[in-house]
Amino acid sequence: MRLKRVWLHIVCVAVCLIGCAVVLQRHRARATANKIFGNMTYLTTYPDWFEEVTLKNGRYHWSYKSDVFLTYSYAQLFYHLDYEGHYVYGDFNHDDLKDAAVIISEGEGGSGDFRALAFLINNGQSFVHRVSHGLGDRVRINSLKKRGDKVVVDMFVHRETDCSAWPTKRVKYVYEYLSPTPQYG
Repeated sequence: MRLKRVWLHIVCVAVCLIGCAVVLQRHRARATANKIFGNMTYLTTYPDWFEEVTLKNGRYHWSYKSDVFLTYSYAQLFYHLDYEGHYVYGDFNHDDLKDAAVIISEGEGGSGDFRALAFLINNGQSFVHRVSHGLGDRVRINSLKKRGDKVVVDMFVHRETDCSAWPTKRVKYVYEYLSPTPQYG
């Protein structure tokens, strides 16, 4: 009877150690991905603000304020681009190198917060942002998954009856690297 208890304790400890090792490995992989994707250069998608911006710790924020006393006018310009923490790896351009797809959000300081799926192509040395596919304003991302050479985005979008802050219609769209239109799936 005592021998069975000892073996049961040994098995429980071994299972806990294996579980901890798996969790630690996932945590390290996520931390590495967040460091890479949160500190790289992205192309903006806004028509008025089309350029490359480099994130620092997952964020890029720019603002300009002007106060003109002679005409009693005030202007404030604002732009942000943020890495959302969602990513998936795959070979999206068929060159046998590991590429990535990530979620970024952009806005100009109003109520809009536009999400995009950014494809980051491996050029042999680093990831380079090449293409983005717009996902919508204030959508909520559940997950990104790789399906072959495509990315499946599981998200909530707005119904006509939803308030602006909380979309409730769950959809899954399948995106390809160079295809401009997603497939429902």
